[in-house]
Amino acid sequence: MLWFQGVEKPRHSEYAEVSFNSKKECLDWVFWEKAELVEDLYKSHVKDEQGNNIRTWAFYCENRFIKIEEV
Repeated sequence: MLWFQGVEKPRHSEYAEVSFNSKKECLDWVFWEKAELVEDLYKSHVKDEQGNNIRTWAFYCENRFIKIEEV
């Protein structure tokens, strides 16, 4: 989640560079790789579309399931 100065509510952004088999794997990766994650985030999102500076951000792991239909 990203929070920019001068905006009413936070914005969501996805980091789709890695995927995990469990929430624990994700949380472990965020803990150990936080520096890389912050660098990538800062490079991509230092300003929003209106030129507002980023103020802060938060990390969370989200479960997503893909429904595979048999052909």
